[in-house]
Amino acid sequence: MTSLSAEESLNYLYSHVAKGVKFGLNNISTVLKELGDPQDKTSSIHIAGTNGKGSTAAFCESILRNAGYRVGLYTSPHLIHFSERIQVNRSPLPEKEMISLISKIKSVVEKFKIPITFFEFGTAMAFLHFSEQKTDINVIEVGMGGRLDATSLCKGDITIITSIAKDHTHYLGEKLEKIAFEKASIIKNGGTVFATKGSKKVNEVIKKISDQKSATLQFLGEDFYVEKATKKTPSMFIDYRNKKTCLNNLELSLLGGFQARNAALALSACLHHAHKNGKDINEQSIRKALRETSWSGRMEVISLRPTIILDTAHNPAAVKELAKSVQELFSYARVILILGVMNDKQADEIFKKLANFADHFILVRPKQERSENPTKLKQISKKYKSSCEIIENIPKAILKAKKYALPDDMICVTGSIFTVGEAKQYFDNEPNFKTNFSPSTNLHLSG
Repeated sequence: MTSLSAEESLNYLYSHVAKGVKFGLNNISTVLKELGDPQDKTSSIHIAGTNGKGSTAAFCESILRNAGYRVGLYTSPHLIHFSERIQVNRSPLPEKEMISLISKIKSVVEKFKIPITFFEFGTAMAFLHFSEQKTDINVIEVGMGGRLDATSLCKGDITIITSIAKDHTHYLGEKLEKIAFEKASIIKNGGTVFATKGSKKVNEVIKKISDQKSATLQFLGEDFYVEKATKKTPSMFIDYRNKKTCLNNLELSLLGGFQARNAALALSACLHHAHKNGKDINEQSIRKALRETSWSGRMEVISLRPTIILDTAHNPAAVKELAKSVQELFSYARVILILGVMNDKQADEIFKKLANFADHFILVRPKQERSENPTKLKQISKKYKSSCEIIENIPKAILKAKKYALPDDMICVTGSIFTVGEAKQYFDNEPNFKTNFSPSTNLHLSG
């Protein structure tokens, strides 16, 4: 049998997108069993939540890798290439391995006629790759929800639950407590949970499921703590403590006040894993890991004068945090905001959070079937009396924004990971924007 090329392999993989989102574990369980249950070979830290999952996963990976572990990292969606989703020690999935993994899973799927989805296929690839690469530990980000998400089959007793807000309500429900139930259901029997506190009802759901599964629950702000040490330096510094550890002036590479919470969750989980396995993560490696953690498209500064930032905020809670963090961190005259969202998002609420933040909107349409029509967005903008125009093509929107922007202005690209992915691809291909931006030397802070 002739093996598929890289392009043919990816085309086959993406052909499963049409199968949409189907909750349930029967199909993925069958595929994994035929592959030898690779998900059971290595312990995992499993991360659920509405916002902050990816950054928390990146912090976990960096802490464990710098402590000497061989770390598998599975996140979604990707910004530019599928290989970003599956990494070992932050090396994206090599093309040769990608072709091999797709071929192996294709054989199983077609032999047994199993109708798995694109996400299930990718999850099976991740588990199989990590098994073949003999990782010491895996950091696994939930795709959507948690209870019936393909990743919930991972082995491991450590769960992280980041902030919970309304998103994917068509699948997860309208009420926060229902969303919390879906996400907290990944908690493992007898495991340990590190969670961000939410509303009283959300906290009660997380506690109830933890109790039902005899899991130890640790809430940020009750069992471990983090404080921002300062706002007046180019990087953000935090103070962290739990019952056994106290670390002051830890430097974070990722911008945004919310990253303090994500770093605290990650650090707590990693310290617990090491302690449980009779190991120690020294302070020097922790400091290096947090200082060097990278996660593209999250408050990512592309250039200055004008300041250009990319952020994948894609729901009301996330764009609210984006606006708050930008206002805290940067000095700027005006904000020109390039916005492209998916049609299953709360566009009205997103505009409501951004209306007083942005001076001018440029509405775009990412190259996705789910992209919201910019004309509809413009109708919503009228409700908030926002200055607004439509330029559907993202590179053209960026060029227009650059023409508008004065040196002291800011251009912000946000609304969806797909919007940011296309923008990032444009900047990566533009020689003038190939810059290794360093916040420690270039960030212009407010105040």
